[in-house]
Amino acid sequence: MTFRPLILLVDDDVTLLQILSSHLHLEGSETTLSQTAAQAIEFLQELPVSLVVVDIFMPDQDGMETIGEIRARWPQMPIVAMSGGWRTIGPDTILETAKALGAQAALAKPFDRATLVEAVRRALGPL
Repeated sequence: MTFRPLILLVDDDVTLLQILSSHLHLEGSETTLSQTAAQAIEFLQELPVSLVVVDIFMPDQDGMETIGEIRARWPQMPIVAMSGGWRTIGPDTILETAKALGAQAALAKPFDRATLVEAVRRALGPL
């Protein structure tokens, strides 16, 4: 039996969630999709999640707060942050902050499938 990691994808853009999910399914991962940080925390309490990919800017709670909450409650959970920036703040600045808060990897939107897969593999480590 092959281990298939369960990856929790968190973003308020449902189209992006579906695209990311299909990319990761091609690599043999299972995914759970969440459009809110609150729902993501519920999933983390209920499901055997292996990794979280979280957007930084979401309407209910921003990704920085979400990363902080995950780090506090599940300190060993691998996290990949993603952002396209916000107003006058470029994604690099935002993503460096996400890494300082505990994300193992940070992806500037838009990114391609290979970049996503590599970030997930590095964050998960050897299976």
